[in-house]
Amino acid sequence: MQVLVVDDSRAMRMIVSRELKNLDAVTGVLEADSAEAAIEILPREPVDLILCDWNMGGMTGLEFLQALRAAEWSVPFGFVTSESSEEIQASAFAAGAAFLVPKPFTGADLCARIEAFLAGESGGASRGGPSGLDRPAMVGELLEGLLRRPVRVAPVDDGPARQVARWTADYVDGAGSLAAMCVVETAIASALSAALTLMSPSVAAEWANSGTLPDILSESFHEVTNVLAKVVRTDGARCVLSAVAGYAPGEKLPGADVISASTSEHYSVTLDGYGSGLLSLVTL
Repeated sequence: MQVLVVDDSRAMRMIVSRELKNLDAVTGVLEADSAEAAIEILPREPVDLILCDWNMGGMTGLEFLQALRAAEWSVPFGFVTSESSEEIQASAFAAGAAFLVPKPFTGADLCARIEAFLAGESGGASRGGPSGLDRPAMVGELLEGLLRRPVRVAPVDDGPARQVARWTADYVDGAGSLAAMCVVETAIASALSAALTLMSPSVAAEWANSGTLPDILSESFHEVTNVLAKVVRTDGARCVLSAVAGYAPGEKLPGADVISASTSEHYSVTLDGYGSGLLSLVTL
């Protein structure tokens, strides 16, 4: 089975393609950075399944699916998207989608959904995540599932210090209000992002020492922190990633006063082969 992955995020295409290659049923993976590019590929290449993002520049995923069905292309079509409300699911299935994989997801989540589709099971979206685990174990399991390499997470007393370069991820609730944050030392942000994009530990260390992340690692960090949306709130309330940003050593984080008065948990994160660093999850 050859699969076409359509997403305007290079990091997300890499994640999905990597996981697909772990499935015995998948013999080939093609990639397109837009629906328009995918439309050019389809007449030239045999495609047995399309995996597509919902929100993309130009033609949206839903518009792409509707165009395919209007042209009588019947290739099975699945969405991989953070848009997974009941209304979105209804629109997707009404247009002819076979299933929907909600973000954030781990590699295991994606593979399980594809295998269920191949087995002929119905295409509803599931938000099942790690259960019955303490929060550090949940963080470790999510990161291991995404990166496919050992990750050790241990509670510590303090998070990233102001004198080091840091990256933050903001999460909003259903009303669009800031609900939680993740604050990460650039060293471990670089390591996690490099591992996701299969860059070497030496490259990760180089960018960690510079205190910045290039575009490809910044994009990958977005996907890493997107997965943590499953556990960023201590009360389990659902929230979604809204933005990521980097800060130089000594630079004050926006909302620092709120963070100091909020519920924070701090962890040491060690990524096998890449090193370690500090990460804080903040419930607002």
